[in-house]
Amino acid sequence: MVQHLIVPVDGSKESWKAFDVAHSLAVRCDADIRVVQVEYDPLGRNLAAAQLRDEVDQRGPFDVEVTSEVRLTNDPVADELDRLVTMHPGAVVVMASHGKGRSAAILGSVTEGLLQRSFGPCVLVGPHVEPDDFSGPVLITVDGSDESETALPLGAAWATELRATPWVVTVSEPNNGGLPPGGDVLDSNYPARLAQELQTASGHPVEFDGLHGKHPAVTVADYAARHDASLIVAASHGRSGLSRFTLGSVVSGFVRHATCPVLVTRLPHPATADGHAAVPARA
Repeated sequence: MVQHLIVPVDGSKESWKAFDVAHSLAVRCDADIRVVQVEYDPLGRNLAAAQLRDEVDQRGPFDVEVTSEVRLTNDPVADELDRLVTMHPGAVVVMASHGKGRSAAILGSVTEGLLQRSFGPCVLVGPHVEPDDFSGPVLITVDGSDESETALPLGAAWATELRATPWVVTVSEPNNGGLPPGGDVLDSNYPARLAQELQTASGHPVEFDGLHGKHPAVTVADYAARHDASLIVAASHGRSGLSRFTLGSVVSGFVRHATCPVLVTRLPHPATADGHAAVPARA
């Protein structure tokens, strides 16, 4: 499933950390890596390409195929990355992000822009992530909404690819007696039921846990660190069944606090006249 990884870099140390994480992931999945730098000045392309090759060579030798490319464009970086992903069906972008705001990235607003344009999953590497062997569990976060549960099959598929155990995880506020208010999450067996359904569908063991905390992002990030998780998986625009929280707003907190990468998927938005997904209005 994970065959091609695209790593956008901008010369920063943080963006190259994403490359190191992508290399570990590629080794685990036997995937190849394409390192991409976007340039706007045609006169600087050759120099940029030479510097990019040097940077890649300094990090070798590699156990997987690694190529580099400088792409010229007059469009936003996110548009160019979206085109590149479209050219390579099934490719996964692995990129650095601070997780500030809703999804602000090291490369300006590239993370946010890419998630608005592309329907494929994106692996976000936050400031506390260090390369790992991706042998730990995969945490699939849900919040009681149908939207958040779209992350379940994706998380299960990645866990199978990584030869890891998927865990269905939800967070409720402690002052509700362990049960978040509203909807399906009133069922105390909510994560257990989802885990059982996912296990039946996938044919692989699935674990579950119900966590309690006022700050879901911190709660999940701490749990992931204690269990040496390989990934946190989340849908980027889930609507919360967990009191005042929305999973979409929590995703940036996962990126900001977690010591493992965050695999983000999102639901399609209605298309605009230019064919791109419509950008949701902000409160």
